[in-house]
Amino acid sequence: MTSGLSKAYGLPGLRIGWIVAPPDVVASLWSYHDYTTIAPGALSDALARHALAPAGRTRILARTRDILNRNFPAIAEWLDAQGGAFSYSPPDAGAIVYARYHYPVNSTDLVTRLRTEKSVLVVPGDHFGMDGYLRIGFGDSPAYLHAALDRVRDLLCSI
Repeated sequence: MTSGLSKAYGLPGLRIGWIVAPPDVVASLWSYHDYTTIAPGALSDALARHALAPAGRTRILARTRDILNRNFPAIAEWLDAQGGAFSYSPPDAGAIVYARYHYPVNSTDLVTRLRTEKSVLVVPGDHFGMDGYLRIGFGDSPAYLHAALDRVRDLLCSI
């Protein structure tokens, strides 16, 4: 298990390389860490320490829970309102949902069109061996999320 700064704390840019695991796994992975990383960036390390301090942790986790509790119902409602065009399971954790879409288009082609025509960034499922799926993040403000989903709907109407 990594430190969880990306998902639980909403701090994906802090790639500092911590791991919590059984001692034999840590020992095995240490050589990879030495090979790929000299040291975490000083600013990333300081921000991660602040986020994980008791006061920071409480405040940041409350913020993350609020975003997830507010945004997942909005994205679920949007997916459900698309007339059977999507199927999905609620995520177990984090602000990402994998949604299967029912359109005759490759996921990378669809995502490329969303990016170039609608300025919306999602991840194509075929990057994970799951063509026909979109990896949709919902960790931003509700207004930003709704605007992006409206643009996705606009593009899908043309397919």
